Amino acid sequence: MKRPVMILGGLAPHDRERAKQYALRLQAPVYAEPLSGLREDSDLPLITAGERMLPRGNFDRVIRVGNVPALRFWRDLDEKFRDVEVINISALPFTGLARGRVLPMSALDDDVEPRPAPQPFFDDNREKASRINAILYGEPKSELAMIRTLSQRIDDGARVYLGNSLPIREWDLAATHEARGFTVEANRGANGIDGQLSTFFGQCDAARANVAVVGDLTAIYDMNAPWIVPQLPPALRFEIVVVNNGGGRIFSRVASLASIDRTLLENAHDFDFGKWASTWGIEERVTELRPDADASRRAWAKYDALW
Repeated sequence: MKRPVMILGGLAPHDRERAKQYALRLQAPVYAEPLSGLREDSDLPLITAGERMLPRGNFDRVIRVGNVPALRFWRDLDEKFRDVEVINISALPFTGLARGRVLPMSALDDDVEPRPAPQPFFDDNREKASRINAILYGEPKSELAMIRTLSQRIDDGARVYLGNSLPIREWDLAATHEARGFTVEANRGANGIDGQLSTFFGQCDAARANVAVVGDLTAIYDMNAPWIVPQLPPALRFEIVVVNNGGGRIFSRVASLASIDRTLLENAHDFDFGKWASTWGIEERVTELRPDADASRRAWAKYDALW
């Protein structure tokens, strides 16, 4: 192992400190997903310019700690990067790939030889992160920029719930890396679009602000979830943020689907979430983000051009 990289997936709170200490001993680049709880930890040698930095490191080993990542790079380890060794350290028995092995979380206590990345890699990361910031600043009405702005205005220490696939990935790429003390949760899986708002309500913490960031179709799939609101503590602080881009845009960036009629994939709609909120008497607790489609396309095009 000469050029390792750590990928931190979802981690239980009691596992985060030992994962951090392992990473500090190894000193290799760290890609921390939001559910790891370590994405904003400035003590770590973090990759902050998004997952497209991962293929640029010419890594020879991936050390995944925690749950199976949501990254495209992770899936590519079974295709484009089959020669890269993969080691999984997880409380779960799943490799998440067709290869690799799983070690228990106690492996994080092992001694490791420091293997820092060459400085040019981190210079490249900082340069790319700076240019991504400039893209978001220049396209404030794009979906990515709105996610960035949202992450900056949520109360410190809030419990943030992400659902479903696109909000998870956009938060990962665009949300602030400032240490804001967020607890980030999500519900992923084959049927991950189902019951997201219900899960959010069930996880709300009366001691702090609670914010759900969901896509429009995800909200529609669970539109009856606010029935529980009258039974919640009156002082509970919650906000539902619906990213309304007209329906199912996650497939718009899948290259293998480019030749398919978009109307078969995107479930276009003109649903008014203000009226939905009014139906349940939660108008003051629902925020509808309406990104400008052209601005979003420009932002993604500029982002793609970086690579």
